Amino acid sequence: MRQQLTAVKGQLPQRSIASSCPFPVPKRLWQKLVNYLGVSDGQKWAELSKKTLNQLVEELTQGTYAIQGKGVFKEEFVTCGGVPLGEVDFKTMESKVCPGLYLAGEVLDIDGVTGGFNFQSAWTTGYLAGLGLGS
Repeated sequence: MRQQLTAVKGQLPQRSIASSCPFPVPKRLWQKLVNYLGVSDGQKWAELSKKTLNQLVEELTQGTYAIQGKGVFKEEFVTCGGVPLGEVDFKTMESKVCPGLYLAGEVLDIDGVTGGFNFQSAWTTGYLAGLGLGS
């Protein structure tokens, strides 16, 4: 982790730390993390001190977070991440990267408000994948 951060610091010295995450984590999570450590939104990688770099490594590898209560919808069960939507043909739900592989539901990088929207997405993509597979 330290090697990757040091490499990014050397390769992208004029890029904003908050907007150029070197790891596959959600953008908002990365921004919250660097802001939590005192990195300002406009701070460049070249300006990152060794101390802050060490804190970032520690937070990424050993950070602990307390969950306090439920969200406004009470019982959310939503995943984040998955197969990027640009890699899927939405007419058939076939992978553009791996022909013959059909994708549906939460395996896709689709997020939505709970309350039926994620179910609808799963049902619709499943239906389209079934039609695509059968054609």
